[in-house]
Formats: sequence, C-alpha cells, structure tokens
Amino acid sequence: MSLLVDPPWALGQTLGVSSTSDGTGWVGAVKEFTDVNPTTGVIRSNRRKICVAVRNTSGGALLPKKVVKFDIGTAGAAVLGAASGDNTAANARFVGVVDEHLPSAGVSANDVFWVTVEGPTEVILHGTVAVGAALSTVTTAGRVDDGGTAVIGYALEAGAATEEVLAVVNTDR
Repeated sequence: MSLLVDPPWALGQTLGVSSTSDGTGWVGAVKEFTDVNPTTGVIRSNRRKICVAVRNTSGGALLPKKVVKFDIGTAGAAVLGAASGDNTAANARFVGVVDEHLPSAGVSANDVFWVTVEGPTEVILHGTVAVGAALSTVTTAGRVDDGGTAVIGYALEAGAATEEVLAVVNTDR
C-alpha cells in the first residue's frame, strides 16, 4: 500500500468486513481528515484530525464517541491496529476515540474503523467538566472526566455526566 493511496472508507463508515482476514492491509493505516461533518458537509472547526484504522477485537459492538483501548496483547504493528474494547482504566494510555460520526449501533466485531488519536472529536463524559478542562480516562467504560495524571485531551465545551462534548485529543499512540 502506498502512502498516497487513501483507504476506501470515510469518517462515519467502516470497511464493512466481518472476517479477521479481510482488510488486513488497511489495519494500522493513519489518515488525516478535516474536521467536517461527513454527512452534512458542515465545517465544525476545520482543524486537522488524525485517525488510525483499527480492527474491533472486542467481540461485540464498539460505540461512537467512546474511548477504546488499543489491543496491546500482540506485538508489532498490530499493537496500534486493534481496539479490544471500551477503556475501563483510570489514566489509561494507548487509547483512541471511536469515530463520532458512526451510526449509534457502532462498529461490529472484526470490522475495521477509524479512531481519533489527535485533533477534534466528541467524547462522552463521566462527570461535569468546564471549557478547557483537562480530560483523562476513568473506570466507567469509555468515558472521560477532568483531572487525572494521563491527560488525553481538553474540553472545548462544558458538560455534565453522560453528555457528549467536543474535545481536542492527543493520545499516546
């Protein structure tokens, strides 16, 4: 695969595979998107958003806007090419945010999809946060809260528990 070849799916879509042998050439691919709603074309921040193509190895659906952990049970490039489930560790590293433009059903097991590792994305909150709050992962599956020692991003909007807010993330990857 050349660095000049774009993957055949956009934000809000998945590769559409169900076998772990399908799409292996795209797993781990990095793509830069502009922060634009892919359905409506509405420009949100117009900033760059860096995503990694990962395979859902959780065994179930992964939902949009949730923080997922990279599957570090394997070695090599696969470390950043699989999401093994919602993150459930406080102050976790090696995480990404599931594509916020996916349908509410999320991404099916074994399918390949985008996780945001840098730039603007929507996240689901665990507690109340203010604009500019530093966000870290918490033990509540896939959510973020203010504080913590491993900051993965900053809130661009204020919000309360279970709300979805826009944030700028920069995760360890």
